[in-house]
Amino acid sequence: MQGVSVTVKNNPLQGTTTDEQGNFRLETAPDAVLIISAIGYLTQEQSLDGRTALNLSLEPDTKGMEEVVVIGYGTTRKVNLTGAVSAVSGEDMAKRQVGQTSMALQGVAPGVTVTQSTGQPGVDGGTIRIRGIGTLNNSNPLVLVDGIVMSMNAVDVSSIESISVLKDAASAAIYGSRAANGVILITTKRGKKGKFSFSYDGYVGKQSATDRPEMVNGLDHMLLINEAHTNVGLSPLYSEEYFNNYKANKDSKPDLYPDTDWQKEVLSGSGIQTNHVIALSGGTERVQFFGSFGYLNQGGLIDDVSFRRYYARLNTNVQISPKLSGSFDVFLVNNDRKSVSQFPGGSGAALGSTTGTALIFALMNKLPAIQAVKYSNGQWAEGQNGVNPVAIIRNGGFWRETSYPISGNFSLSYKPFEFLTGKISFAPTYSQPNVRSFVNMVKTYDPNGTLRFTVPGVNTMDQSTAQDKTNQLEATLTFSKNIGKHSLGALAGYQYYTGSNSGFSAFRDNFLFPDYPVLSGGSSANMKNGGYATEWALISYFGRINYAYDNRYLLEANLRYDGSSRFAAGNKWGTFPSFSAGWRISEEPFMAATRDVLSELKLRASWGRLGNQEIGNNYPFAPTVSLDPKYISNGQIQNGAAILNLANTNISWETTEMSNIGLDARLFRNLSVSFDYYYKKTNGILLELSIPKTMGVAAPFQNAGVVENKGWDFQLNYSNSAHAFKYGATFTLSDVKNKILDIKGIQQTGTIVNREGYSINSLYLLKSMGLLSSADFDANGKYLYAQQFGKLGPGDIRYTDVVADGIINGNDRQVLGSTIPRFTYSLNLNADYKGIDFSIFLQGVGKRDGYLTGNAITPFLAGGTAYEYQKNRWTKDNPDPNAIFPRFAFGETNNTQLSDFWMKSAAYLRIKNVQLGYMIPKQLLQKAGISQLRIYLSGENLFTADKFWPGWDPEIDAASNGAYYPQVKTYNLGINLKF
Repeated sequence: MQGVSVTVKNNPLQGTTTDEQGNFRLETAPDAVLIISAIGYLTQEQSLDGRTALNLSLEPDTKGMEEVVVIGYGTTRKVNLTGAVSAVSGEDMAKRQVGQTSMALQGVAPGVTVTQSTGQPGVDGGTIRIRGIGTLNNSNPLVLVDGIVMSMNAVDVSSIESISVLKDAASAAIYGSRAANGVILITTKRGKKGKFSFSYDGYVGKQSATDRPEMVNGLDHMLLINEAHTNVGLSPLYSEEYFNNYKANKDSKPDLYPDTDWQKEVLSGSGIQTNHVIALSGGTERVQFFGSFGYLNQGGLIDDVSFRRYYARLNTNVQISPKLSGSFDVFLVNNDRKSVSQFPGGSGAALGSTTGTALIFALMNKLPAIQAVKYSNGQWAEGQNGVNPVAIIRNGGFWRETSYPISGNFSLSYKPFEFLTGKISFAPTYSQPNVRSFVNMVKTYDPNGTLRFTVPGVNTMDQSTAQDKTNQLEATLTFSKNIGKHSLGALAGYQYYTGSNSGFSAFRDNFLFPDYPVLSGGSSANMKNGGYATEWALISYFGRINYAYDNRYLLEANLRYDGSSRFAAGNKWGTFPSFSAGWRISEEPFMAATRDVLSELKLRASWGRLGNQEIGNNYPFAPTVSLDPKYISNGQIQNGAAILNLANTNISWETTEMSNIGLDARLFRNLSVSFDYYYKKTNGILLELSIPKTMGVAAPFQNAGVVENKGWDFQLNYSNSAHAFKYGATFTLSDVKNKILDIKGIQQTGTIVNREGYSINSLYLLKSMGLLSSADFDANGKYLYAQQFGKLGPGDIRYTDVVADGIINGNDRQVLGSTIPRFTYSLNLNADYKGIDFSIFLQGVGKRDGYLTGNAITPFLAGGTAYEYQKNRWTKDNPDPNAIFPRFAFGETNNTQLSDFWMKSAAYLRIKNVQLGYMIPKQLLQKAGISQLRIYLSGENLFTADKFWPGWDPEIDAASNGAYYPQVKTYNLGINLKF
C-alpha cells in the first residue's frame, strides 16, 4: 500500500510514508512503538522490541471509509462537511436481498422516507421522499449514478461503492433546477492497483405474501349475507333447504356447491427469487478496471408474473501520462417484465378501470367462496360477470415489457499542477422499451355447461416501442490549495444536457388464432397507430468555493445558473445559490482537555435556494394543437385541429428555500451523534386555477402554490469490540411536518385532497360518532337527529353535523387525517464472533393515517363477500355500541360513506431484514486458492407489528380497495465467494 503513514509514538515529527510497493524505512530507537495509519483503515500500534524488519497488514475501517464523503462534483472529508449529507456504504447496501435497489435505502438514512406499495416483481421499488413532499407536482429526488441521471433501480446493490444523500440546499444547490426534492449520488465500484480479484455473490429465495385478509368460507358467507338482507327488511337470500343441501353435498358435488379458497387458487406462482453476480477487478499502475455481470430472476406469487434482469458494467481507469488520465465506463441492462393481461374489470364487477394484477387481487379478495373456479368438465366458472381471476391468469392473454438501457461515461482529467485539475466528460444514454399487450377472450359457463359470458367481446393487441436518449456534456475545473493553516478550494463547471423521446404504437383486434398473438394476426378493419416525439435541453453554469482555517472554521458557497427549454424567453434562466458554515468546536484549544471523551464536535448552518423543473410536460408555457377534434361539414364527420388549452408564457421554476442547522459529535471514539433541524418552503408551485367554462378551453398553469416542510433528523452510531467479539448499532429517527400555505383557495373534495392549512394528500372525511342505538330512534323508528343516508337502524354509523343544518352531506366533510409518514425510524444491530455474524434491521413509521374503501370495508358490495375480522360487528343479539364494524345492511349506503370510521393508524414496526452468516476459516480455503467464503441465511419483511385493518399492509396507498399486489416476505440462502 502506498502512502501509509508510519510515525513514532509520542514523537509525531519522526515518521515517514510507504512507497509504491508498501515499503518504508525509518531510523528510531530499538524499543520504539510505531503508529501505522491510512485513510479507510484501522490505526494500529506496533512495538519494535528490537526488530529491524516488519511485515504489517491493515484492516479496513468502516467508519474511516465514511470519513470521505461524495458530494456534488467531488468528495470531501466528513469532518469538513457543512451541509446535511447522509452517507451509506455499499457494504451496508449489499446486505439486503432486494430486487430493486431503492428498497435497500429504506430506513438507512435519516430524513429519507422510502415507501413500498407493491411487491410485484419488477415494480417492487420504493417511492423516495427526502425531507417530505415539497410540491404538488413531481416530488422525486434527482438520482445520479457516477454523475449520470439514472433510475436508482437500474443499479444492482452489489456494484455500489457508496451512496450520498444531499438533503439540504447547501449540499444540493450545485445541481440547481433539479435539486428541490434532494439529490442521491451513487458511486459504483472501481478497480484498484494491485492484486486481481474475482468474486461471486449469489442467493436463492422463496417469496410469500407478508399478509392477506382472511376470507369467510361458503357457509359463513351465506349466513352473513342473509343477516345483511334481514337487517334491512329483505327476505333471506338462501333458504334453510339450500343450507342443508350445501352442507351435505359441498364435498361430493363441488360444481353445484363450491367452497372455494380463492386466495389459494390465485396464489399458485413459484415465488422463487434468485440473484447471481460475478465481478472481476484489478489493475496495474497504468490501468485499473472493475467488471461485473449479474442475473436476477423473480417469480411472482401468481403464474405468468415475473421479472428478469441481465446487467453488465465495466468501469475502467487509465493513467495516460503522469498528468493526463481518463475513465471509460459502460453499463448495459436487459429487463424483461411479464404480467397478466390488461383484462377489463368492467363496470359490472364494480372495479371500473382496474386491470392487470390489481384486478386479479381485487377479485381474489372479493369473490365469495360459494363461486367455483373451474368445473369438473374443464370449463371456467363465471367469477364476477364473466371476470374470473384464475381464468384470466391462464387464458386471458399477457402483458410483457422488454427494455435494453445502455449508458456510457467517458472522461479525461488533466492535472497540470498539484493544486489544479481540469476534467471533461461525455455521458450518453439510450433506452428502447417495448410493450406487447394481448387481451384474449375468456368464456365462462354455468354448471350445466351453458355459455354464460364471453369477456371481452373481441380479443385485442396493443404494441408500442419508444426511444429515449440523453446526452450529457460536462466540463469542470477544480482548485485545491493548503497554505499554512488556510485551505482553499474552488470549482467551476459547465453542463449541456439534452434529451429526446419518441415512440410508436399500434393496435389490432379480432384475432382468429389467439395462439398466434402478433399484430399481423389481427383484423385490419379497426387497426390504429400513433406516434409522438419531443426534445428538451438544459444549459448550466455552476461553481463552488470552500475555505477552512486551521480545520476549525469552515465556509462554503455554491452557485448554479440554469437555462431550460421548458420555459419561455425571459423566464428560461434561474439562479440557485447556497451558503453554509461550520465550526469544529472540538478543535478549539479550550476543548483539548475533553478530547478523550469528546473527540469531535461540530456546529453547522446553511441556507440555499433550489429549483424544480419537473413540472409537467416539456413545454407547458406554449399552447398545443390537438389533432383529435372532429367537426361536421356537409353532414360528414371530418378530422380537425384545435387549441384546447390556454398557455401562460410567464410560468417559471418552482423555487425552494431551505435553512438548516446541524450538530455532529463523537463520544469516546466509538459513539457518533448527528442532529439536523430544517425549514423548507416551496414557492411558485404550478397549479391549474379555474377559469370560466364559457372559454371552452382548459385552464393554463400558473406559479401560484406555496408549501412548507419543517422537521428534524437524528442519527446515532455505536461500534465496539471485546477481543474477538465485535458489535455495533445504528439508530435513526426523523420527522417532518408538511403544510400547504397557499393554493389560491382551491377546495378539492375527493377522498384524498390538497387544502390550505393542511398537509398534502390529506384525508377528507365525515366525522363519525360511533354506532347508533335504539335510543336514537322514536317509538315509530324515526331517527331523532340530523338526516343521514338511506334507511337507518340501530348499529349504523352516526356522523357529526359540522355545519349544523340538520343534514349530513358533503358539506360536513373535513380534513381528518394525513397520509404522509411521520416519525420514520430504524434500528440496525450487528455482531460478529470468530466468523459468525448476525444482524437484524428494524424499520418503521410512528405516525400515518391509512384508509380502506370498497369491498375492503363493505361486506357484500357488488357481489363481494366478507372477511373474518368483519364478524366483530353490531348485531341484534349483541348490540355493542363499540363493535369494530357496524351492522350488515345490504344495499344501504349510510355505512359506506367516506368517514374516519374506516380510517386507522398505518404506523408500523417491521423486521425488515435478519441475517445469520458464517465465514469459513481461511486456513481451510488456502489450498483451494479461495480467499473468502461466507454462507448466510437471511429473511426480508419477516414480521410487521401494526394496528391497521387485519390482513392489509400499512404501506399501501391510502383509499385502497384491496386492488394491489401485496408486499412479500422472502427467505434466502446465499454465499459470498472471493478469490
